[in-house]
This record gives sequence, C-alpha cells and structure tokens, in this order.
Amino acid sequence: MRITDTIVAGRGEKAPRSPLRRFGWFVAIWAMSTVGFIAAASVLKFFVPH
Repeated sequence: MRITDTIVAGRGEKAPRSPLRRFGWFVAIWAMSTVGFIAAASVLKFFVPH
C-alpha cells in the first residue's frame, strides 16, 4: 500500500491537465506493460522445454 499511496497522492491536483499529456502517459504505461509481458513470455519460453 505504501507504493500506491505514493503514486496516488491527493485528489489529482498534480495530474496533467492537457489531454495530449494524459494520452502520452497512457501510451507510455501501455508500452511498458506490453514490453514487460513480452519479456516475461520470452523468459518463460526459454525455460520451458519443447
């Protein structure tokens, strides 16, 4: 909960107001999660025998 409290502090007063900047954050988070998923799948494929 400590990490969540740090990330989600306040009621969004510090959130970016620009829709373009919000969309940029969305794309960045989506890209990082996609890369993480592909990396995890690659590692799993490496360890699982065929």
